[in-house]
Formats: sequence, C-alpha cells, structure tokens
Amino acid sequence: MMRKLLLAMGLAALVLVGQQKANWKIQYELPKTVKANYETPLTIKITANGKPVAGADVETILTMVEMDHGEFKEPAKQVKPGIYEAKQKFVMAGAWQIEVRAKKGAASASEKFRYEVKE
Repeated sequence: MMRKLLLAMGLAALVLVGQQKANWKIQYELPKTVKANYETPLTIKITANGKPVAGADVETILTMVEMDHGEFKEPAKQVKPGIYEAKQKFVMAGAWQIEVRAKKGAASASEKFRYEVKE
C-alpha cells in the first residue's frame, strides 16, 4: 500500500514539474468599434523579454462578467511570430471577460482582461 502511495505521489510530482508558468507578456487588441452579435477579430500579442513567442497553442475564452451564458472558446492562429488572431462573437452588450491561454511545450501562461461591449 505504501509503495503504491509513493508511486502515485511520484507520478503527480512529474506532472507538476512538467508544467511551467511562463513569464510571458500577453496583450490583446480589438477593433475600435465592437458590436454584439458580429464576428470580431481578436488579436493577441505574446512576448517573452520583449521577443515574440512564436509557435504557441493559443485559445481565447469569452465569459460575461455579470451573467452566466457559459464560455465561448475559440482557438487563435498565428499570423506573424508572436501575433495570434481569433474570431470571436460577443453575443450581447455588457461587461465581458476575455481570457487568453497560451502553451508552448512545457511552458504555459494565461491572462484575463475585462472589456465592455457598448452596442
């Protein structure tokens, strides 16, 4: 029994060691006008020490801040080294949380932003 417990703890430690919180800077940009129910390009810039993080797996997740309408997930595609784009649709006006999750190899990072859709 003790041997199984130690083996399980060792495997859990390997999993935890395999994931590293990356020291990446994540920024986003939306068009000047964002309207509800229209597909909107969401541009994400990821850098590490001022240099682009290219080749990452990037996902955007939208959730409403004050209502529970679920999550709207979309993968982002790299358009230039360190620059990724996703097409998202804000389904209604109001306060939204934009979460960006990025992973490359064992390194990963995420960032949450608040955005207000006016119309």
